[in-house]
Amino acid sequence: MSETRTVPVFSVFLKKFFDFGFTLKEFLAILMGCVLFMLSMPPYNFSFLVFFSLIPLLIILENKSIVLSLRLGLIAGFISYTISLFWLWSLFKTFSLTFFCIMAVFWGIFAMLFGTIQKFYNYQFALITAPFIWMAVEFFKAEQWRLKFGWLSLGYSQHNNQYFLSLAKYIGVYGISFIIVGITVIFIIFFKYKALKTRLTSLLILVVISLFSFYATHQKNSFNTLHKVQLYGVQVEDDFEKGIALTLNTPVKKNSIVVFPEYSLSDSPLQNPQLEKRIINFIEKINSYFIFGCMEFTPKAKKLFNNIALIYSSEGNLIGKFQKHHPIQFFVDGEPGKGYPVFKTDIGILGVGICYDFDYVDVARNLTKKGAEVLIAPTMDALNWGKTQHIQHACMMLFRAVETGRFLFRPASSGFSMVIDSDGNVIKSLGIGKVGIIDYEVPLVNTKTFYISYGYLLPYLSQVICFLILVIGLIIKTHQIRQ
Repeated sequence: MSETRTVPVFSVFLKKFFDFGFTLKEFLAILMGCVLFMLSMPPYNFSFLVFFSLIPLLIILENKSIVLSLRLGLIAGFISYTISLFWLWSLFKTFSLTFFCIMAVFWGIFAMLFGTIQKFYNYQFALITAPFIWMAVEFFKAEQWRLKFGWLSLGYSQHNNQYFLSLAKYIGVYGISFIIVGITVIFIIFFKYKALKTRLTSLLILVVISLFSFYATHQKNSFNTLHKVQLYGVQVEDDFEKGIALTLNTPVKKNSIVVFPEYSLSDSPLQNPQLEKRIINFIEKINSYFIFGCMEFTPKAKKLFNNIALIYSSEGNLIGKFQKHHPIQFFVDGEPGKGYPVFKTDIGILGVGICYDFDYVDVARNLTKKGAEVLIAPTMDALNWGKTQHIQHACMMLFRAVETGRFLFRPASSGFSMVIDSDGNVIKSLGIGKVGIIDYEVPLVNTKTFYISYGYLLPYLSQVICFLILVIGLIIKTHQIRQ
């Protein structure tokens, strides 16, 4: 009896679902695009598939209403995030569905804006503006609103593709997203519009992009090899004493920098004199600079603690502290920090950001603008979050290194701990779940990439262009209706 009831209910659901204005064939095409999107991202890393992932959605949006475009975008976004960030289910359970819905809104906004421009002008013009729409929306999603979230931006699919990764020194990860959508549009135009002039123009643009990528790949970020600093990163989770023991058993060079992960201590030596004595005693033994993550409790009831990294000199003097700018959404992760302090030492200018801070562009970019010669990222990546999370998180760091032209040193609690050079190459790493020390002599860099000086120009320009196109289109449409 239960089976005979289930079939009609399921049939009714399918009928209602496709009453929204699209067909089963269109839905399956969008689903295929979502799968291609997932496979292009870490940990699968079939980066070339991303150029085809948006083709089904962009083709299906032709002649669709604005409301239906929004629906299709929401569906594509929800599926893409659900299958790509499936590991969030183990953290948030059913609440993860809320998160997926929130992220899907931005795909919906992209599709809705595409549909609006199509209504104001035409489908071909909407295709041409698609890269600007995508970049405008993606930049807002990742950097400009309260629940900003940069994971799975299209550009991150190219972390293992040196030809596109190298472009980050000029246009950053969001600029690479722009190019990905641009190439996608070129494919569609080339095969959809058979006019010779249109095809030649598409091929010309593709050649220009290829030459730009080739040029960027062969223009390595320069750095001064005469001045280097020895770094030691301790990979250990929730065991400060074990980290100390590991370091003391390692022949640490004098005036090096020893870095422990984020949340190495659930206390602060600034508020605990006995703990401070213990740390100073440790510094005297290693005779090196010491950076570690800890919690600073605040007297205000509404603010439980600050998530900070402390920087001590080789003499045991406090140089300064950095407070995490981007606490993880929906977690108790401290209060957001303000300002972008860099730390001038006898061995160089240090730029410190904490874990999630480098999932975004702003912290790394501002630290470098203020003179940081190396980027250090104490990180807490819990072992029980799973392998996929660790890989997706680690891959984002490659872009921060290329964008800033700095070596990035990332000691993580349970992996991946990494040394990344200024061209995005992982020079050394320590795998997931391993306990140990990663060390490397890192060159300090004081040159500035194009992206450091003008990095947000293209995203802001895209947002302005989209706004102007919409305003002009609305004026023209209103004028037509009145006539």
